[in-house]
Amino acid sequence: SSGSSSSSKGSSRSTKATMSSDDEDFEQAEPQKGMSQSLAMRLEKKLLGMTVKSKGTVKAFVDDNTGELLDHLYQLAERETGEKKAAKKVVKDLIKIVVKIGLLYRKNQLSPEELAIGDKLRSKFRMTVLTMISYHDVAFTYDQEFLTDLLKNCKDLTQQLIQRHLTDKSKGRVDNVFDFYGSGEVLTKLYNNAEYKDLFENIIKCLNKMTESNVL
Repeated sequence: SSGSSSSSKGSSRSTKATMSSDDEDFEQAEPQKGMSQSLAMRLEKKLLGMTVKSKGTVKAFVDDNTGELLDHLYQLAERETGEKKAAKKVVKDLIKIVVKIGLLYRKNQLSPEELAIGDKLRSKFRMTVLTMISYHDVAFTYDQEFLTDLLKNCKDLTQQLIQRHLTDKSKGRVDNVFDFYGSGEVLTKLYNNAEYKDLFENIIKCLNKMTESNVL
């Protein structure tokens, strides 16, 4: 298995140079509606090493609802960090991790043990999202400690899933994404601060659609 691990790391390293133009596009352009979806599609095409003529090929990851959710998550990050650069980085990290994990599945790189970890991660993440939706829908039920623990469990499972395959840089991206969006401070603002109400409503609406369509 060490051979496949090293080759996976090599292929992961080889994708870094090809992503630079997309990074520049995202740095230069203002993330208007659809910008996150556009970035996600370009990254997935490059990581797959293919020339895609139609959106359909990558639709499984970046459908309209997912793109809308990414835009709302960018808005949240920008509001929290106060700077566009940091907000763009956390969203790019999220996109890259999701796409790379998707590639591990598509290319059958995961062992039976890792596939079991992936099943556990999917189940735990779905439970986390349903918990977030429930806390939103039922007043005064929000439990910061329980929700942050769920998200920490998701982070740990994600790290276990990618351990053999992705670089330390990718593992750092996982930490960055979960440490930001799984922060008790950020979550509590979403549930308790009226200034975040509209943004949180939009995030919950997207998450609801994803659970209903079994994306999550």
